[in-house]
Amino acid sequence: MPVYEIRSSSDILKSAGAILPNIEISLPQILVDELTKKGMPTPKPIAGNALIDTGASATVVDLSVISSLQISPVGVATVLTTAGPVQQNLFPIRFVLPGLVIDVSAVLGADLRPFGIVSLIGRDILSSFLMIYHGRAGMITLAF
Repeated sequence: MPVYEIRSSSDILKSAGAILPNIEISLPQILVDELTKKGMPTPKPIAGNALIDTGASATVVDLSVISSLQISPVGVATVLTTAGPVQQNLFPIRFVLPGLVIDVSAVLGADLRPFGIVSLIGRDILSSFLMIYHGRAGMITLAF
């Protein structure tokens, strides 16, 4: 069982939240295979911080990352926000963490730049993990 562990501090967990540092976001394998078949170059992965959000039902990736990877939408979802329902595009994506690769068929795209993150990891992905949030020790453990 692959295990991904983040060691931080209780103060950082309290102020910044459950941050997964330096994750890579790239094209899912199915899109890489398609580009390879056509003899086209594959965009380089983009690294950044992700925030675990157990209150979010869906995972979100920053639109600038999606644009840099040149990923086309695969659908649309209605998202309930504090301002009411909003239509957002869905995109296939790959997350790479040390020792772990996760292809996701559909994540939401939104502007996350003001928060300094490239992704918000929601319950759609977290439901595949055992997650231990040890606030006093400043540790987050994900086991897949």
